[in-house]
Amino acid sequence: MKKLLIVILTIASSFFLNAQTAADDAKNIVISQSKKEFRFIRGNAEHPVQVKEESRKLFTCNSYRTDIPVVEFYSDVETIDEVDIYVNDSKKNGIIPKYEYYNSDGVFYSDAHVCFFQLPLLKKGSTSEVKFKKTTLDPRYFTSIYFTEGQEITGQEIKITVPFWMQVELKEYNFKAYKIEKNIVQNGDETVYTYTMKNMPALHNEPSAPGPSYFVPHILVMCKSAQPKDEKYIYFSTVKEQYEWYKKLVSQIGNDPKAVKEKTEEIVTGLTTDEEKVKKIYQWVQDNIRYIAFENGLAGFKPEKAQEVLRKKYGDCKGMANLLTEMLHSIKLDARRCWIGTKHIAYDYSTPSLSVDNHMICAWMNKGKPVFLDATEKYIGYGEIAERIQGRQTLMENGNQYLLEKVPVANYLQNTATESRKFLMEGNNLKGHVTQVWKGENKEWMLSSLNEIKQDKQENALKQFLAKGKQNFEISNLKITNIINYNSDLKVEYDVLWKDALTVFDKETYLDADNRRNLESFKIDIDKRKQPYWLDFKNNLIFETEIQIPAGKVITSLPEKLSIKQPGYSFTASYNIVSEKLFYKNEIILNDTEIKTQNFNQWNKDIEQLLNFYNQQIVFTQKN
Repeated sequence: MKKLLIVILTIASSFFLNAQTAADDAKNIVISQSKKEFRFIRGNAEHPVQVKEESRKLFTCNSYRTDIPVVEFYSDVETIDEVDIYVNDSKKNGIIPKYEYYNSDGVFYSDAHVCFFQLPLLKKGSTSEVKFKKTTLDPRYFTSIYFTEGQEITGQEIKITVPFWMQVELKEYNFKAYKIEKNIVQNGDETVYTYTMKNMPALHNEPSAPGPSYFVPHILVMCKSAQPKDEKYIYFSTVKEQYEWYKKLVSQIGNDPKAVKEKTEEIVTGLTTDEEKVKKIYQWVQDNIRYIAFENGLAGFKPEKAQEVLRKKYGDCKGMANLLTEMLHSIKLDARRCWIGTKHIAYDYSTPSLSVDNHMICAWMNKGKPVFLDATEKYIGYGEIAERIQGRQTLMENGNQYLLEKVPVANYLQNTATESRKFLMEGNNLKGHVTQVWKGENKEWMLSSLNEIKQDKQENALKQFLAKGKQNFEISNLKITNIINYNSDLKVEYDVLWKDALTVFDKETYLDADNRRNLESFKIDIDKRKQPYWLDFKNNLIFETEIQIPAGKVITSLPEKLSIKQPGYSFTASYNIVSEKLFYKNEIILNDTEIKTQNFNQWNKDIEQLLNFYNQQIVFTQKN
């Protein structure tokens, strides 16, 4: 779909330029040497097992002078102990790292911190070096080691030292396409795993691509148990231990049922059925609690108190799920917290680890069946499910036990967007009425875009979007339905005067009936694209037009029917004449969100065929 606002396009352009600059820097700067060492050690009474990390990166400039950003995240359970910076072998460079809370839009995340600085590369052939020493205070949070960086790595060594008292499984992912050598040595009471590799390519971030766990070479570190002295500590040997740890965190939250109940009862006043109450509470949280997110943060798995989220009017996914669960509990409804990994993550709970999930939602048990509620999806309706969690495995509360449930998979019909037009021909113009309806994630996208605009400017922005910015597509009598009711379809109706839609040459009149032309520019750059293309969601776009054929005119040429059907999508379009009316229908079905690399050529051929169909015109001829 087209962007609604010029400002959104500006941001996208800015991102593209930044990405281009980053790509240029990636070629100019390489990491000529990289060494990382991870070692499990005995800690103290509070943190009996810790992980020490030492890393060294030597950056080399290949061409022109530049500065590159160095960013290192840490948290309440991960400390940065030491940073050494060398520019051309000198520590006297005046660079002082900054340590700050990570924030977005002025909202600070309590569990996320960042250390950052600009690292200069002074000229061609010059080097700069960065060394970090870090400590992870709890091995549960030591979850993965990725083998790529933003720059090409000429030579890299990764070493993991595991003492005899530590039980760890190292699970390797995406090694096949790379020359990675592995060596295991028994050194006294320690096992040393060493991975060496050369000429690792720079991590190339492509838009709409799978998450890095699907294609970047890395190790999933699964810490199972430890006995550094007399006492044995169980981490995540099975999903049961992971659930018990999560459950323990939930028991420590300190929710105040009284504070939550008062607000909940106010929200559901006058409602009688459980489903009505759930719908009302769900939308209230969507409308009134601002969602903040820190996608890659592993610390802070304990949700914030429900009453605090209620008071502050913002929270992350854990805080929002906890609030929604507690609100439903307060009126004696069976609600469960659900831990879940979004589609961005390649794993499920068969590999118990904190890397498995990055999200939390709520489930209301309706007669024993879960209805999944994700309040971070601000404008999605009750019963509708976002693509990013469809089919994903959830770890669901169930008292002292747990349930592993899968979120239902919705088909493309959930996200149907329909546009129906009825036109009369008046001179060179088309005049008529249009009705558009958006469902599911198409509705959510539209409402998100509209609500980013000040209310007094919404109508003008919507008119520009509907007209695709064309001045000759004049919209009047615009009516919007269900802009604040997410449980119903979003609908707009309006009158249109489409000026100069018809082109007249002597006795012939030409018309392009479809100015929406869905997907016309959706070709994939095969020379540049390396990863599969992931569509935002499954889709069903229906475009229909009815045109009254004027007396005295006859249609002498119509575009041939289009019918493209592939396993993951279909494009169909046709024109028909019935009782002095011309009917046009175009339907695009995207029933699979992944376009695989091996299917890029076919996809581009089909888009080209669709474009050729759009470029054909209807020809009217004056009757003799």
